[in-house]
Amino acid sequence: MISSNKEAIDYLFNYKDGNIKKGLEIGCILDDSWVYKQGEFNIILGLDNVGKTAFTLWYLTALSILHKKRWVIWSGENRVGQLKRDIIQFWKGVKLQELSKGEIEKCNDIINEYFTFIDNRRVYNHKDLLEIFKDQECDGGLIDPYTGLNHDRRVNGFDRNYNICNDIREFCNKTKKSIFLSIHPMTESARRVFPPDHPLTGHIQPPRKADCEGGQVFPNRVDNLMCIHRLTGHEQLWNLTEVHIYKIKDKETGGAPTPLGQPYRFDYNEGLGFTIGGNNILKLKQLKL
Repeated sequence: MISSNKEAIDYLFNYKDGNIKKGLEIGCILDDSWVYKQGEFNIILGLDNVGKTAFTLWYLTALSILHKKRWVIWSGENRVGQLKRDIIQFWKGVKLQELSKGEIEKCNDIINEYFTFIDNRRVYNHKDLLEIFKDQECDGGLIDPYTGLNHDRRVNGFDRNYNICNDIREFCNKTKKSIFLSIHPMTESARRVFPPDHPLTGHIQPPRKADCEGGQVFPNRVDNLMCIHRLTGHEQLWNLTEVHIYKIKDKETGGAPTPLGQPYRFDYNEGLGFTIGGNNILKLKQLKL
């Protein structure tokens, strides 16, 4: 299929007139580096047990509350009840135990308007999930994690990863729905610690872009790449979630990589909605519920 000349000239005129649409912000300093853009392929990279799922769910919840975005979630390692518990606590800003059963039912109904969950008792491949995402009325989907997919073992890893990335990119281009893919790094990155002359000596370094399981294939094909990290053994910083932005393909519509070694640090806030600099972006919305 030949590309439309009208589409290209419309873009050129919009660019000249300064009418290129920016991504959606959520109202905190993260907006300087990462904004939501419809129909793009996003990777969330991170070691196990650093809070990738929690931070991603919080971010999607913020987009739902602030911009009415709807999501389909496949999480191969978490029960639906656990995920809903976390979203309710983000949304309400209180522990689930503090809510009455009536309040929980009301919150559950609200969440069902914005989140659809795929039963994880069955093992899916990426095409199964993309087909479900396509058929649902949603703005995008989360695949969490990549290692939980039922891969075709008859195809070598390099070709398989490129095929999956190409399929996801084609899905985003055709449907204009966004995909968030949670991915672990290669084993070597879990052994890489800060050197003796570093203030964080001995603690595990955040994975690098090329550390994605499967190598540089994923950074090559993705639109945006975020790394979630946590210094789980640090006495003071263990509960702070580091957010490193490694790739923003289209900077004209917002976002830019964070400087090396200068991540955003979010406080988990006991699961009541991540804060940064004491700012809880969902607080005003929580008060209205």
